[in-house]
Amino acid sequence: MEISNQKSGDNSTNLQAGGAITVNNNSVALFSIEEVSKQLLGSVFGELPDETKTQITQNQKSYFQALSENLQKIIKDGSDIKKVIDSPDFQYISKKASISASRSSLTDLHKNLSSLIIQRVNFDSEDLKRIVYNEAITTIEKLTTDQLKILTLCFLLKRTRLNGLTNIEQFKQYLDQRIKPFIDFKRTTAEFEHLAYTGCAGISIVSHDIVGLFKGNYPDIFKDTDNPEELLAGNDTATKLISAWKDTQIQNMNLTSVGIVIASTYYEQITNDRMNIDIWIN
Repeated sequence: MEISNQKSGDNSTNLQAGGAITVNNNSVALFSIEEVSKQLLGSVFGELPDETKTQITQNQKSYFQALSENLQKIIKDGSDIKKVIDSPDFQYISKKASISASRSSLTDLHKNLSSLIIQRVNFDSEDLKRIVYNEAITTIEKLTTDQLKILTLCFLLKRTRLNGLTNIEQFKQYLDQRIKPFIDFKRTTAEFEHLAYTGCAGISIVSHDIVGLFKGNYPDIFKDTDNPEELLAGNDTATKLISAWKDTQIQNMNLTSVGIVIASTYYEQITNDRMNIDIWIN
């Protein structure tokens, strides 16, 4: 699999309170910020102090801003989008995402939720992906940043390889650019037990040796050595990666479809690369 690099940016459409959203000249009938805020404050959170209501409103604005910045990634046309938006299933999962966003001030969560919602729109007609994205949307609020890193690192090492790497220097650059953001996390057993509890991963007695993964994914680079660690000596990212892998249950982890979707979404957010989820969920 080759990871492409596509950055969103200046052409993103802003979402404004009380208005519709326009994507490629198509009007999208999403809840306005005021409508969502009113429903959540009244029917979900009940009577709250003014200070708490203010925080909820700020959280919602952050989420809808993140959503507006992802709108250009919708691949459906206007009429198809409206059908998705108006469906009971999407209305339900959209409300769940709004509630999760309202409860947290974490912008990373808002960004992840917005990305998952956009993909949920895109894959509405594909039953398995629709269900998996629904589950991911309801699950991601239960995960810590450390757990997102663990999922993503496991996903990258066990489920992907970067095409075009032909020598050890390119491999080290790959580690520094794409693996480094995910290697620092709490190494406690509780982190992994909770990932299993949420349904993102299973922990087995079978382990995957990281050296074997290197040699299996990049045979042209490591074909002439029985000890890849020697070739990587002196690279700080490689040293930390190998240590994290050997010292934790990440070597025993197997991601579920929900774990894959969450990991790929978090990876995209951190690196601005794009993943083709069809490779793993079809």
